[in-house]
Amino acid sequence: MRVVLMSGSSHPVLGAALAEALGVEPGRCEIDRFPDGEHHVEVIEEVRGCDVYLLQSLGPPVDSHLMELLLLVDACRRRGAGRVTALVPYFAYARQDRRETGREPLGARLVADLIRASGLDRIVTLDLHSPAVEGCFNLPVEHLSAMPLLAERLRQIVTPGSVIVAPDLGAMKRAERFAALLKLPVAVVHKRRTSGSQVHVHHITGDVKGCTPILVDDMISTAGTIEAAVQALLEAGCEPQVTVVATHSLLVGPSIERLRRLPLLRLLTTDSVPRPAALPIPLETVSIASLLARAIEMLRAGLSGH
Repeated sequence: MRVVLMSGSSHPVLGAALAEALGVEPGRCEIDRFPDGEHHVEVIEEVRGCDVYLLQSLGPPVDSHLMELLLLVDACRRRGAGRVTALVPYFAYARQDRRETGREPLGARLVADLIRASGLDRIVTLDLHSPAVEGCFNLPVEHLSAMPLLAERLRQIVTPGSVIVAPDLGAMKRAERFAALLKLPVAVVHKRRTSGSQVHVHHITGDVKGCTPILVDDMISTAGTIEAAVQALLEAGCEPQVTVVATHSLLVGPSIERLRRLPLLRLLTTDSVPRPAALPIPLETVSIASLLARAIEMLRAGLSGH
């Protein structure tokens, strides 16, 4: 089947980089809105019998980008696409993978059901907030990781005094994997979340005094967890030279101001979501275009994209 790559409106720069990596021309589609705010999607590209890949990262505005993806999938199906795969580097609602109080919805499962109902055959995503989210889908999920790409960059900047730090228990496995790749010790910050953007630290497990911390997490949203962790590390005697590593840097709400106040050497992240060209923080971005391109090539060959 002929390969067709199309991008929604959420991340056109990554879409262009992926098309270049694959050596294909981006598929043509038109996306706008009706006067009442409804999305209007039209697939111009001939996709009948084709192997279609739709790139749409679900960063802010999340619900708008999600609806756009659903309409793109349905349009491709109705035009006779042979197979439709969604490339969703950042999968929103992944933090809603369980019910804490019994009074909230299971958002990750609901979104997975909506995507399946649109007619999608398969989804490719990157560093889900929780691996358990894969279980919400009743279609094939290719769960990629940017950790090897980020670790490769870190190898060039770590020192013998570096320590990998998990800013909370949820990031522990990720920190252990980075530590194994870089042959560095691990520390863990124990926190209690008091609100959606406020965090209180209890204590730190691991020797961090005099060390240069490298905090690793899957995502940064408001940066409340990172801010609290860095403050606790400095109080514990860490060097005031902090590196933060995250696959998804949403940088919403008070995140930029919080990061500006920290002794931040660098924020190392990927281009899983777009962001302004100029930010008042030392931001370094590793592209995931080659990772996505390799996954597509592996899937085309009938192999796992991992």
